[in-house]
Order: sequence, then structure tokens, then C-alpha cells
Amino acid sequence: MVLISVYALYLFCAMTLPVIGKSASGGLLLAGFVGLYRLKSGFYELVPEEKWLLASFSLFSVVSIFSYLYWPATREARMHLEDYATFMMLLPLYFLLRQFRFDFNFLLLLLALVAVELGALSLLSDHPRPSGAVNAMRYGNISLVLAIIPLAAMLLMRNKTHTFKFLLVVAMVLGFAGCFLTQSRGALLSIPVLAFACSMYLFRTGHPRFLMVFLVGAVLLVLVASQQPRVQVAITNIDRYLQGDSNSAIGARFDMFKAAGILIKEKPIWGHGLNSYSLKATEIRNSTLGMNYEVGVWSNPHNEVLQVMVEKGMIGLATLLLLFAAPGYLFLQAFRKAGDSSSGQQIKFYAVSGLGLLIIYAVAGQSVALFEHDVFNHFFALMVLLFASQIRVIRYMEGLLD
Repeated sequence: MVLISVYALYLFCAMTLPVIGKSASGGLLLAGFVGLYRLKSGFYELVPEEKWLLASFSLFSVVSIFSYLYWPATREARMHLEDYATFMMLLPLYFLLRQFRFDFNFLLLLLALVAVELGALSLLSDHPRPSGAVNAMRYGNISLVLAIIPLAAMLLMRNKTHTFKFLLVVAMVLGFAGCFLTQSRGALLSIPVLAFACSMYLFRTGHPRFLMVFLVGAVLLVLVASQQPRVQVAITNIDRYLQGDSNSAIGARFDMFKAAGILIKEKPIWGHGLNSYSLKATEIRNSTLGMNYEVGVWSNPHNEVLQVMVEKGMIGLATLLLLFAAPGYLFLQAFRKAGDSSSGQQIKFYAVSGLGLLIIYAVAGQSVALFEHDVFNHFFALMVLLFASQIRVIRYMEGLLD
């Protein structure tokens, strides 16, 4: 009960009271290390999917540590390393989580209420881009993740009461509201991808009624997203950039991408070291006529793939891809093996929720550097570990064969 209470504190405060949210995530990290004393009595076999997950978290951090030690150390690089080391530091928490089967209805209620909280705060805010106490990109993408979770429950869970169905609908609507109001481009771009994935699932599982209703809703969502002011401005800015004008937000990003590409070509295997982009991109901007003035101003090129490749080269890229591929494989395998029993429905829910999180992060990472922000990496790691652990513990307690 203590563990899930700290999770609840983290989820409710991460976007609204970041100081408390960070303290709660630190509490979960500490709980993992303290909980190692239970490992001998509570340990059971790690299946291959779990080993890949643990390896992906470890490799992402270890390669970052080697990069930090190899290149001249700076204060900014050390701070960056702290963000990247989060993944490996949280691994003991996974061994603790897989010893407990949390009450499913309580956990689903918790996640739904967090979505309600974020959406309600956004609707009550008088800010043009309401985003709690964090950056709008982070608030928008995480609100979208929390909107997908009740949608997964509505699609996969049977025998829900009318009251619970109503709560799930409210949570989904408010989660989407929190996402839309931030006007985060990455979150808005994720919606068509999520709609396509859900449509494929409904088509393959033979749910024509749900498919038709979902497609109508998805089309409406995409139309609403496409009419958002930032999307319209983005389309205009792309056209301006193609005509040689880079003095816009999109133009700045494209020039940041261009500078990152130059740096990657210089050192494609091992990169330039942690926190190297800003200084070196500034040099490129100063020597390149017409390049946007923001190139080098920021510590990253606003793209997770390019950021990792500038800092850690192809080796770093491999660890980043594994960070998504390993949990994706675990969730896909869990979904494929799950049956139609009550436990099977719960496994499918956790798997689909995890896949939704991965899709949103993958799309968002094309317009923002994800894992140098503690809000993004804490939420990613804590939720992936929670979903993966519950899948495994259900299979273990139910005696399901892997």
C-alpha cells in the first residue's frame, strides 16, 4: 500500500507541483534500493522479455557514463548524466514492483483521476497554453498518455459498471482536453499515429461497430488537431523554410537539425560527448550564412534521435532504439499471449497502455529532446516499469506459461 501511495503522490504532483513530484520519484528510487532486502525471498525467474527490458535501461545509462568519463567533464554534462542515469538507478524498483500485484481497479481509478486532474486544471486556467507547473510540451504529451489509458480500458475491459464507464469517458475527454490546450506539436502529431494503431487493432479483432465509432471519433480528433493555431502556423512556417526563410519556430528547428547532421558526420561512431551540442552548433551557426539565430542557443537540437547521435553517435542511437524496442517487445508479447479471462484482460490493458506510451514518446521525440528533462524520463521509466511488472506478476501468480 505504501508503494502505490507514493506512485499516486508522484502522478498527482509531477505536472502540478514538480518539487513534490520529484521527491516522490526519489522516494520510489529509494524504495527500490531498500526493497532489495526482499529480493532473496521474493525473487522468481526473469523471462527473456524482462531481461531485454532491464538490459535496455542499463545500456542506455552505462553508455552515457562512459561518454561522460571519456570526454572532458563539465557541470552541464554531469547534470545531463544524472538524467540519463535515472534508468539504471530505477532498476531495483522493478524487482520490488514485481513482488506485488496491485489492485487493478484501484490503479485504473488512480490513472483516470490523474487524467481528470490535468484536464480540469487546463480548462480552469486562464493561460493561453495551460500546462500546470511544467513546460507545455511535457504537459501535453503526458496528458495524451493519460487520455489513452482510459480508452484502452474501455476497449479491453468487460463487465464495467455504468459509473466506471462514465468516469473513463470523462477521464479520456479531459486528458485529450489537457493535451489540446497546450497546443504541443509533438502531442498533436501523435494523435493520427495512435488512431491508425487503434484502427488496426479493431479491424484485426473483428469489432466493426467499435471500429466505425472509433474512426468517426478519430477523424474528428485529427480535424480538430489540424486546426489548432500552432499546427496551422507550423504548416505556414514549413512553406516559408522551403522558400529560404528560416526565421520561424519551425525554421529554427530545421536549422538545428541541419547543424546536428553536420556534427554527426564529423563523429558518427562515438559522438562529441554529453552536452556538446550547444557549443559546437553555435560554431556552425557563426560560420554558416543565413542560419537561424537560435541554433546553439538551446542545449539540444529539439530531436531525441539527433541529440543522442550528436552526443553518443551510432552507439548511443543503438541504446536509444533498444530503450523503445525492448519494452515494446515485452508489451507485444504479453498482449499476444493474454487470454480472455479477467487476468488476461488486465494484461492486455497494461500492454496496450505501455504501447500507447511508447508511441507517444517516439513521435514527441521528433520535436523535443525527451530524456534530458526529468519530467519526461521519470514518467517514462516509472510507468514502463509499473506496467511491465504487473504483467509479469499476474502471469506468475496465475501460473500462466510464457
